[in-house]
Amino acid sequence: MTAKGGGIQLFGWLCLIAGYGLGLVLIRGIFLGVTRGFGADPSQVFWIVLGYLLFFSLALYVVIVGRRAVSLGRGKPKPKARFGWGRMLFGAILLYGSAVDRFHLIPARSVRHLEPANRTEAISMKITAILIACGCLSLIGSGIWRGFRPRSASLPIHI
Repeated sequence: MTAKGGGIQLFGWLCLIAGYGLGLVLIRGIFLGVTRGFGADPSQVFWIVLGYLLFFSLALYVVIVGRRAVSLGRGKPKPKARFGWGRMLFGAILLYGSAVDRFHLIPARSVRHLEPANRTEAISMKITAILIACGCLSLIGSGIWRGFRPRSASLPIHI
């Protein structure tokens, strides 16, 4: 095994451990959420469950990246993913975080939300939120587009 293959395999094992660790944290969060009733407001349950699903998707993605890296380090690469799952997941997480922060969907007990001091700050905060949402939607769209674009039969070029 080469040093590069060993490094890739080590990265894969670290990703697997991180993914399973995220999964255990998610199980703990679900257990605490169920036992405590997900908060006082029933309208927040949807947003909390959506957050849990995004967290589960992140943990699953890290595990899949780890498995691919381990198999690549062993010299048995798996076929590439058809869609850009990493882009779509990253865009969805940022969009979810922006929506929760902007609309105060889940109350934050220890974090104070930013409040504009004047009209100019209010407008700039709205423009920033719109740009972040557009960027997130473009990330999600590019990940979806990657799955639907035609594949070209590329031949390996030997120099």
